[in-house]
Amino acid sequence: MRKAYFTQLQFDSVAISDVQLNLNCRDEIIPILRGLQEVYKQPELRDEILQLIASDVNAESRDDVGREGFDYWQILVMTIVRHGCNHDYDKLQDLCEQHCTLRHMLSIGDWNNKTSFHHLRIHDNLTLVMPATIEKINHLIVAYGHELVPQAVEKVRADSFVVETDIHYSTQSSLIAGGLRKVIPVIQRLAQSLGLSDWRQSDCFLSQIKSLNRAINRIASKNQRKATKRK
Repeated sequence: MRKAYFTQLQFDSVAISDVQLNLNCRDEIIPILRGLQEVYKQPELRDEILQLIASDVNAESRDDVGREGFDYWQILVMTIVRHGCNHDYDKLQDLCEQHCTLRHMLSIGDWNNKTSFHHLRIHDNLTLVMPATIEKINHLIVAYGHELVPQAVEKVRADSFVVETDIHYSTQSSLIAGGLRKVIPVIQRLAQSLGLSDWRQSDCFLSQIKSLNRAINRIASKNQRKATKRK
């Protein structure tokens, strides 16, 4: 038996719309929970998203019989937190059991120690939500965000990180060869756009440049070994 979300507020629980979030905290889970809180405050958007969750979770079963399971809102919150924070099911289990704010977002009261968040139970429920459904939910939330702040699309924020790569030592011959490898195709496309005859020898030129660069590197390597022997 499943339902969309808890409608009866208990003494030890807090209404999801009244959950206090530390907006000064820089942890990645805070903006995720804030976004979910805003979704919960919009009945039409919330019901449409939960209907998508229900169509996957109860695709081949009824939601009005059987033992009580996670409601659709809890499945949505855990799914978004897992993907947004890139957590595995063990980490998500620990958060659901120990993170007070997340438990309030799940409509779990402070006195509730009966609800089981075993990692296998979480896995069995969250894997029922299809990737296509998650993509639809993402589009719905983004569309609502554009309605709130239409000018937000004018700004883009990017994050970069360093990746280890193999970069060769730059020499004059390698820089000249690399430049010619980029210039020759550009000249060829320009000639074609102007209706001129195709530069048939462009491939031959590139091959000759590559051979000459290798020959220069071999000569430089030999000279370096001779200089080392002399020293």
